[in-house]
Amino acid sequence: MIYLMEQFRTGITEIFPSSSEQRMVARLVALTTIISLSELLIARFFSFLIMPTEGANSSNLTFLSIIFLFIFGVLRVINYGKEYYRLNVFEKALVERGGANNFANSWRWAAAMELTSLLALCGRWLFITALLFWFSWIFGFISFLVGVLIFNIFSIQMRRQYILQKKFIDLRNDKIKVSNALKVKTRVLAGELGSLASAFGLLLLFATLIFLNADAAITPSVAFTLFIAVRMLGQMYSGFSSGLMRYVRARVYYA
Repeated sequence: MIYLMEQFRTGITEIFPSSSEQRMVARLVALTTIISLSELLIARFFSFLIMPTEGANSSNLTFLSIIFLFIFGVLRVINYGKEYYRLNVFEKALVERGGANNFANSWRWAAAMELTSLLALCGRWLFITALLFWFSWIFGFISFLVGVLIFNIFSIQMRRQYILQKKFIDLRNDKIKVSNALKVKTRVLAGELGSLASAFGLLLLFATLIFLNADAAITPSVAFTLFIAVRMLGQMYSGFSSGLMRYVRARVYYA
């Protein structure tokens, strides 16, 4: 995991060298994190709607439903604005300093896209995991340990992928042809292996959730919210694993 953080820190300083650019990236990551937290809180709100005996009653259910739909729509609009802002960040940071080497610049754009997405996923994981402690400290603690283990696996996969991608470049420089199918297969399988490893961690979280609910340690509405949170974490781990492999490829080719 330390290797992962070091590579991200190096990537940030290389792709976004100025402090103003790094601040823009930080704001982008913060905005993405806020959206993710809002989505989890919306899931909590939705649990009140489908379980009115624990929150809403029949007299205000329609009003709460309208609020839910409105907030959900606003979050979708904000998410679109976030992507627009991200492209503006890249335009200021990359286009204005673009050189004559279009090949390297295209890979630099790809690396920047993947890096910001990975940083946003890290921010989402950090704050969602912290929020899980509020719902259930036991579940939050187990989720944190599982997350640390999964990120360590991702770190190992990243190190191996760097070696493989650099090997492909060395072979190309030595005029030894390597099929595109092999390059793609190597990267995709590495990403899928990381996703598979994270799936076993999710099984542990689901088992913990079932146990806590059966033991009445959490209410049904909280159990529903935690289920949504685990699903969100699963999507984040899967996206992080595949995105990490794409970032390594782009980083190697533009460097």
